[in-house]
Amino acid sequence: MRPLLILTLLTSLSFFGCGNTTKDPVLEPSTEIQTAETAGGMMAGGKHDMGLNTEVTLSEEVSAAWQGAIIQVTAPDENIQRFDLPLDEAVTLGDTGLTATALVFVPDFVMDEGGISTRSPEAKNPALRLRVTEEGKPDYEGWLFAAMPDIHPFPHETYSIVLIGGLPVE
Repeated sequence: MRPLLILTLLTSLSFFGCGNTTKDPVLEPSTEIQTAETAGGMMAGGKHDMGLNTEVTLSEEVSAAWQGAIIQVTAPDENIQRFDLPLDEAVTLGDTGLTATALVFVPDFVMDEGGISTRSPEAKNPALRLRVTEEGKPDYEGWLFAAMPDIHPFPHETYSIVLIGGLPVE
C-alpha cells in the first residue's frame, strides 16, 4: 500500500508541479532578419555575440604555399566558367556583373575555441573567405567550402559560385 501511495504522490507532483505559480516566460520570435550582408559580417573575424572566435590564424608556411583560390560560376543556362582568384585582387567574373575577391584561403579548414586555422598545408578541406560585389547591391562576404558547397552558399538569384580548390604558388 505504501509504495502505491508514494507512486501516486510522485505522479501527481510530476503532473501538477511543486506549487510554483510563476509562469514560464513567453518566447517571442526574433524580428531580426539575417541577410547575406549580416550573415557575412558574422564570420568576418574576431569575437562575436555568438561567442565564436572566427579570427583566422595561418602559419607563414601555409600562407606562402597558396596564392589564392579557384571558383566556379554557374549561370541559369548552366553555362559554367572557372576563375582563378589571386588573394586580395578583385577579379571580374566574365559578363555576370559580379566582381570577386579572395580574402583568405584555408587549405584544411578547422574551427575551434582558438578560432579558424588549418590542420595541414594540404588542400584536404579547402575553404575560402570571399567578397563579391555587384553594382547597386550590398557587398556579400562569406565562406565557401569545397567539400560542402551547400553550407553557406553564395546567395544570388541568378548565379551560383562554388569553391573548386586552392591556387598553389608555382
